[in-house]
Amino acid sequence: MRTTENLLAVLCLLVAACGGAGTTPTSPETAKTAWKDMTGSQKAVFMEKQVVPKMGGVFSQFDPKQFEKVTCKTCHGARAKSGDFKMPNPDLPKLSTAGGFKKHLDAKPEMTKFMMEKVVPDMAGILGMPPYNPETHQGFGCFGCHTEEK
Repeated sequence: MRTTENLLAVLCLLVAACGGAGTTPTSPETAKTAWKDMTGSQKAVFMEKQVVPKMGGVFSQFDPKQFEKVTCKTCHGARAKSGDFKMPNPDLPKLSTAGGFKKHLDAKPEMTKFMMEKVVPDMAGILGMPPYNPETHQGFGCFGCHTEEK
């Protein structure tokens, strides 16, 4: 396992052990660096101190029972335990864009709207990116985390 992967695994285990509670400001180096330009260790610190606490709160507010304890595994899946944090995560529900995500809006309207209206814009904001724009195909969107249903 590479050093960066080891660091990421250790950081996620620490976050999981602590429950991700409390918000800590980013380190000065990550606050000024775009997500795409961060090193693996900078991303790990940013995830621990920014993403997990903030998005953990967002998910817990939506469904306190299902998202009682948000950890690295919540989004990265079981692979996080071995230090594999690649996204999108094929273990998350696969998404179909047909009819404007109709299949998902019909099956789980509350969850789908929550993901579209709260998770995508909040996560985009945390990462310092615009929400996904279907006209330009730029920004953070559903497929930053989920894979597409084929």
